[in-house]
Amino acid sequence: MRDVVVTKADLLIEEEAPPVLLELCAHVSGYEITAARWARGEFGAYKSVIQFPGPELTEYTTTRFVRLKKEQAALLGRRQ
Repeated sequence: MRDVVVTKADLLIEEEAPPVLLELCAHVSGYEITAARWARGEFGAYKSVIQFPGPELTEYTTTRFVRLKKEQAALLGRRQ
């Protein structure tokens, strides 16, 4: 998910990365730290230091998808 955000950021509607997407990237990076610890045999930590922004991410992606579909329909001359 983070790779999609990073490599496709040019497709975002917003001028700057929304906080929820930054939180998602931070969450994934936190798990990379956890995975590196596991690779060294340190199994004490099992979570990312940043909570996964589930509800916020769902809200963001849903509203943006609906918005884009409406814009697409308008550009194609379809009635809504």
